[in-house]
Amino acid sequence: MTSHEKFMRIAIEEAKAGAAMGEQPFGAVVALNGEEIVRARSLKVSTCDTTAHSETLAIKYATQRLKQRTLPEGSIFYCTCEPCPMCLGAVLNGGIKTIVIGARNRQVQQFAKLAFHFKDYSVERFAEMVGWDLTVVGGVLSDECIALYAGTHVELTR
Repeated sequence: MTSHEKFMRIAIEEAKAGAAMGEQPFGAVVALNGEEIVRARSLKVSTCDTTAHSETLAIKYATQRLKQRTLPEGSIFYCTCEPCPMCLGAVLNGGIKTIVIGARNRQVQQFAKLAFHFKDYSVERFAEMVGWDLTVVGGVLSDECIALYAGTHVELTR
C-alpha cells in the first residue's frame, strides 16, 4: 500500500463514519512527512452549517493544531472527492501544494441532485486560473470513493 492509499483509506473511514451519523459521505486528511496531522468529515447536516465540509474543516483543524495560518511546506491534502470551489479556496489559503483526490466531480455528479454541477470546473482549472502551482494526484482508490456516493441515502448538496 502506498502512502497515498494509506491516507485515502483514512479519508474514506471518515466519510463512512460521517455517513453513519447522517452526514454527507465526505472525508479529508492533512498529512506531513508521512504522518497524519488531522482528519475530518463533513458536518453540514448536524451543525446546520453549509460551510462545514470535510475539506474546510480539515484545513481549519490542521492550522489550529499547528498554530499556524498556513501549513508547513510538504503538507499533503487528501480528499475522497474533488473539492468544490469553496473548499479548494481553503486548501489554497492553507498553503497546500499537493492534493490527492479519490473521486472526480464528473464521476459522482450522477448521484447528486444539487451537487457537483460545476460545468467545466476542475481542481486543475481553478489552480490555473489563480496561478497556483499545485500538484494533483487523482484516482487514488477512486472506485472505493465513488462507491461512497453511489450508495448514499443522504441528498448530496455540496
